[in-house]
Amino acid sequence: MNWNDIRYLLAVSRHGGLTGASRELKVSQSTVARRIETLETGLRTRLFERHTNGYELTEAGRGMVDRAIPIESRMTELLDDFKGRDTEVSGVVRISTIETLAVPILIPRLAAFRQTYPGLSLGIAIQASFARLPQREADIGLRLCRPEQGLFIVKRLGTISFGLYGSPDYLARHPIEAGSSPVSGHQLIAWADPLSYIALPRLMKSWTTESGTALNVDSMQAQVLAIRSGFGLGILPCIMADRDKELVRVNSTQFHHEETIWLVVHSDIHRARRIRIVSDFLEATISEQQPALSGADDTRPELPAR
Repeated sequence: MNWNDIRYLLAVSRHGGLTGASRELKVSQSTVARRIETLETGLRTRLFERHTNGYELTEAGRGMVDRAIPIESRMTELLDDFKGRDTEVSGVVRISTIETLAVPILIPRLAAFRQTYPGLSLGIAIQASFARLPQREADIGLRLCRPEQGLFIVKRLGTISFGLYGSPDYLARHPIEAGSSPVSGHQLIAWADPLSYIALPRLMKSWTTESGTALNVDSMQAQVLAIRSGFGLGILPCIMADRDKELVRVNSTQFHHEETIWLVVHSDIHRARRIRIVSDFLEATISEQQPALSGADDTRPELPAR
């Protein structure tokens, strides 16, 4: 059995077909298909079921992938540690994170990071539920809930704060008295997918007395736009909302919630050089931005209570 054929097996399993695997391996789709067939013939075992919409692992294929992934990780780690010791670090690192961390914090700092490590290729998947991490479609995760199962190295990096926000126009038309908690009689903007930010539906219920919501959205940017337009009240991360002059934070001492930011790395690759470098970058970035993440650097006055 040729190890290179195993690489093709893993690539097809990750992408569910020939197209993504061919891009990852930088070969033609016909080459990928041929190598898979060669592997199956040598093993006398069918590893994939071919469908019109892609390749699906058989039971034998899943068993081989489960055993091959740690081997791939060890080989990658070995190469990372010894290949090009006298030159630059290189390779691909895939990060799964949330819009709240990717947009205001990570992406603006990637250009400077890559100037230091031009050989690194980074991928950022904005997946709040982090389904990609267990499926090995990402190497590192930045998430707001600690994984309860799986072989991961987990580290607490900091916290991110959430508050209740409205537009100046909306709050002028629907004033909120100081000390009123929970608030009532307001249009509420909530999340269409409660799994995206697990704590927010619970917060909305504890901060307001409304039984339903006037609008549901499934994107942080859509949430911001809806609140900014004067549609109603919504819960936003302070690092995004406090920088927006068209948003007003409501009674910050009463409506304030913190969630822990976790760095999650597969245990079998966490020692790889490229993974360590990117993990250190993420940790330093969160630490540097902690005042903004906590809502502590907002100097804008709140709308006066009535």
